[in-house]
Amino acid sequence: MSSSEQAPPNEWAAVEHMWEDVAEAWFKPEGGRSAYMFRIPRDRFQTADPGRPLTVERLLEAAAISGDDVESWRIGDEADADVAGANPQLKDPLPPPPPDATHLTVYVHVKPPAQAAAGGEGDEHGVSPEQWQDLEALWKNILGLEVSIETLRLNMEGLRAEMEAAFKKSMGVEEKVHALQSDVHQWNKAKTRIHYALPKLREFVHRATWALAVPERKRLEEVVETHIEPRVPLPGLDQVWEQMGHLQKDRQVLFAQGNSVYQEGRGILAEIQRAFSTLQRNAADRARQKRSAGREKGKHL
Repeated sequence: MSSSEQAPPNEWAAVEHMWEDVAEAWFKPEGGRSAYMFRIPRDRFQTADPGRPLTVERLLEAAAISGDDVESWRIGDEADADVAGANPQLKDPLPPPPPDATHLTVYVHVKPPAQAAAGGEGDEHGVSPEQWQDLEALWKNILGLEVSIETLRLNMEGLRAEMEAAFKKSMGVEEKVHALQSDVHQWNKAKTRIHYALPKLREFVHRATWALAVPERKRLEEVVETHIEPRVPLPGLDQVWEQMGHLQKDRQVLFAQGNSVYQEGRGILAEIQRAFSTLQRNAADRARQKRSAGREKGKHL
């Protein structure tokens, strides 16, 4: 028996599952919603296959009722069980009837047609809840990438300042006097790499700064706020999905390129710092050696 072939309000109709009688059903309109009453004879529990116990889910399948259309259900006079969000009790085995009863009665209330359609496979534009969720997840992924890009941009600004300071750094008096020419050459050579790295850093900072201001991104943000988050249907959703996919790809590429530039800049800065540390250490060693040699010479005099 299906919801389109409902029994008259005063008649019970047998329902089958896998060519097996499982219960009798009675359709009862109740105000703005529909109610199904299933009664299962006691002997059905005694003969039921232990591997396929009687459940509310089986009753729904037998009556051709979608679980998404169910608003609530109860056993006998027990309180309604809310099934919003796929209540796992639908799959639980049903208890046998009380000792003084010949049947177990199960009541199922079905959502009104408009509400069932809204919570079913899709809206009038064919958008299912899963599709809305996927679009929301895609947008959140884009927002996450943008946060990573912004964090990288701030780090890049700091790195640029460090590299510019390292390029302008000069030697102290002792270092100028005692530094080895080979160390000075190595330090200056390392600093020349800044000329090639800084333009890349500036370019990424510029691209990251303007990434949030592109018109395509602003239009998609409006679509998310006015349609996707409140679940308001709109035509051309496939195009929105495609545009989001392109935006996500652009963000991924921008972040990957920026991360590569940042790592390169960090490597150059570390090389400059190592070269200058070597220069300072060797210059200090030479200064100590010259002072020591001067003291020894003074003793002999």
